[in-house]
Amino acid sequence: MNFPSGTDGGTITNPHEEGLIQYLMAFCGAIEIETGAGHGFILTENGKLIAAYFKKGENTIRGKEALSYMTMDSQDIGSEQTFNLRRYSEEEFTRAIKIAEEENILLSAITRNPERKMADTSAAPVLLDEKKLTKILSQPGVIAVSAFFEGFPVQSMGEADFEHVAALAEDLMRAGSKIAQEMKVGNLDQLILETARNKFIIVPCGDLFLCVFTTADAQLGLIRVVLKSIQSEIHG
Repeated sequence: MNFPSGTDGGTITNPHEEGLIQYLMAFCGAIEIETGAGHGFILTENGKLIAAYFKKGENTIRGKEALSYMTMDSQDIGSEQTFNLRRYSEEEFTRAIKIAEEENILLSAITRNPERKMADTSAAPVLLDEKKLTKILSQPGVIAVSAFFEGFPVQSMGEADFEHVAALAEDLMRAGSKIAQEMKVGNLDQLILETARNKFIIVPCGDLFLCVFTTADAQLGLIRVVLKSIQSEIHG
């Protein structure tokens, strides 16, 4: 794919430790990604993920599935990732989106006005007070808690593979919200996924989604009350 070359935005070799998510809140352009499994790129605008593709051997993976491959590879033991950032001007970004549409790698359908200015850093999500995350983590049965934005975890506590599940969790929450709206039963406050081994709670929290990972025998009553209280504080 012949995307605009842009200008050099630097290289990140250990994205999770070097605060990539916070950096992306003020970045507009393409991120070329090299991993042990293959290579690809993400097109992003001030924290919003626009398009993605990943080439693994002879296979080319597009859109949201490509994001899943990238996050899965990042969890492999000994896996290395290199992120090369290429900043785009408004004209270059508009051209990149057109190419992404033609190649069918957009993460979702978008409508974009070429005349508008680039979003500024006010588009960045408002992060949660860490005391709130600590309070959730201290509840009996809670293994981990994470806040995520646009499919990427931005705040996490505890032991869980939230890098891998964040994109899927956000899709699940949005699908649940759509179902609730179509059934005319009100806004979705909390979504709970239970298996024989664990329980997983997802809730909208301001600009973020908050997910809580618990043991199978955890009593959800108090945890849900705590989450509801945090939601009320944020939404006023």
